[in-house]
Amino acid sequence: MARSRRPRPRRSADLGRANLGAGLAVFFAGTFALVTGVQAVDTYGVGTGGGSPGVRSGDIPYHADDITPGGALVDCGAGVVTELTCQAYKAVVANYPEFESSQWGWCYRPGPPDHGTGQACDFMTNVNGGTGTDAQNAVGFELSRWLMRNHEQIGVKYVIWRQHIWNPSQGDAPCVDQTTAESLDQSCWRVMDDRGSHTQNHYDHVHVSFLY
Repeated sequence: MARSRRPRPRRSADLGRANLGAGLAVFFAGTFALVTGVQAVDTYGVGTGGGSPGVRSGDIPYHADDITPGGALVDCGAGVVTELTCQAYKAVVANYPEFESSQWGWCYRPGPPDHGTGQACDFMTNVNGGTGTDAQNAVGFELSRWLMRNHEQIGVKYVIWRQHIWNPSQGDAPCVDQTTAESLDQSCWRVMDDRGSHTQNHYDHVHVSFLY
């Protein structure tokens, strides 16, 4: 029997469909810095609280409502995950190529939901289990703003970052302009209980769970 599809809300035809130039610019700037030891000027404000709104709002070649819930899990290069999680992971690394390596971005791991069901990804801002430098944390805040801004198209269930959770599936409204280190506790994010370590409290990575 054919699966019925949920009605899809009207949206602008060009929503989230720009080119990959912004993401590629960051990739080549980072490569230049790595090879030469010289920090190239970046246009995203890394180290100063993140980038301007919309700077990396480039290629998102799908909408969550176009993907039917359920179905077989797929190998996405970041573990075996749902089709929606796979598309979301690809969209993130297209706009943020610094997370493309498995050391910096990964989705499936055994255990309870949502990683264990292929419905979540972690994007590491540092890999030493620390609280992060200003520049590393700026990338995390920038990614968080991008996920908030595009959450309906991407299919975000909730985001966890720096011991705070933002959950649009529970009615949390985006607060893109307040998603900075200075405004975190006064924003739409809700503080979480202390889980005992920087990693468990999400100080070294942005966790994103997806709807299905």
